[in-house]
Parts: sequence; C-alpha cells; structure tokens
Amino acid sequence: LSLRLIGGLIYVQRLRRTGTSPLPLSWTVRLEAMIERSGIRRKLKILISRKVMVPMVIGFLRPVVLVPAGIISLMPVDQLESVLAHEIAHIRRYDFLVNVLQSLIEALFFYHPVIWILSSNVRQEREKCCDDFAVSLCGTLSVYARALACLGEFSTGTSLHSVAITGNRNKIV
Repeated sequence: LSLRLIGGLIYVQRLRRTGTSPLPLSWTVRLEAMIERSGIRRKLKILISRKVMVPMVIGFLRPVVLVPAGIISLMPVDQLESVLAHEIAHIRRYDFLVNVLQSLIEALFFYHPVIWILSSNVRQEREKCCDDFAVSLCGTLSVYARALACLGEFSTGTSLHSVAITGNRNKIV
C-alpha cells in the first residue's frame, strides 16, 4: 500500500505537467470571480487537461484544478461553473492534504477493517460537503444535478482505468 501511495503521488504530479494547457481568458476571468467569492486568498491554477475524464484538484501548497478538455465545450456555462465550484471547495477545505494523510493512515493500518470503513465514510462526507458548497456558491441544486449527470455521460467513453492516490478507480484517457 505504501508503494501504491508513492506511485499515485508521482503519477498525480505528472498529470499536472503533461498534456495541459491554460484556460481561455473568458473562463479565467469568470473563475477568478468565483474564487474570490469562495474566500480563497491563494493563487490557483486552472488548466485544461487531455489526460483526465473528470475535474480534479492536485496539490495543496500550489493547488491546480485540472479540467477535461472536452467538457469546456460540451457543458453549459452554469453547469461547468457549479462543477468547478465543487473543485474550489476541495481546495478551500485542503482536501488533497487530508486525502494524503488519510491514505497514509490506511497504509499504516491496512489490516484493520474499521479503518477502511471509517475512511470510506470520511471520503463520502468530504464529497457531500463540497457538493453543498458548490450549490451555495453557484445557485440551484437542479443545475448542479444536471452538471453531475452530464459529467457521468461524458466520462462513460472508452478509457483506461487507473488507481488514483485514493485507491479509487478513476478513468484516465
């Protein structure tokens, strides 16, 4: 599990540097306003990635949001904003750092079933908290629900499965 954790960290850092490009200026301005409303004071980098199928946050000191290349043109603006608000909530809550610490605990206590049950519950609750923040930042629940449905449709294309740092199977192009 320790090797998987280290390999996952290396792979995630590689995602930051390969196959990425900056967002169009119109989106950059829009997202800077959303980041300011969220209360985050740090400078965030938001990049388009050809290697991910769903938006994700990488890093906690210099966080980067990776956005799949296809969804910028496929999703309506309000839905994409709500999805990105979810990712901004992860940054605001330092979830990447929490996830690394949680993965370390799982590696240390891999033999204990209660750790795996608690860890799963903590991950689900973190996602729910970020969902609530996204809805409060961007508007209605129905827009966010449609955005998640759209992401589900987008990510059902043919792709390879890879295990992320969390141990969850994620689709990677």
